[in-house]
Amino acid sequence: MASFPTLKTGAVAQYPLQSGTRYVSQSVQFMDGSRQLYKIQGRALRRWSIQLNALDEGEMAAVIAFVEQQSLSTFSFTDPVTGQTAATCILSGGYMKAAMTAEENGQASLVVEEIAS
Repeated sequence: MASFPTLKTGAVAQYPLQSGTRYVSQSVQFMDGSRQLYKIQGRALRRWSIQLNALDEGEMAAVIAFVEQQSLSTFSFTDPVTGQTAATCILSGGYMKAAMTAEENGQASLVVEEIAS
């Protein structure tokens, strides 16, 4: 299984890093209008919004190649905060935004989501 590429610094993300967790849940609405929400899966799934700045051409090419190859496939991603590896992740929406604004100044943004395995 493929792994998310690391930068020259060895990191997979830069700060500020936005991350969160979510649960797979279902809501039932009763005839009296009340609702009950319950978890379908007990384990929280993680999500990371990754902003990459000041990428050189090699780093930008590695990230673009990874996205092109993995846009519809699962991959592993190492949580930049905890160091734990999430084995089944996808690119949220299957795409990323990328631009090379100047030499040695590439920018990319994408969202990585852990999915239930």
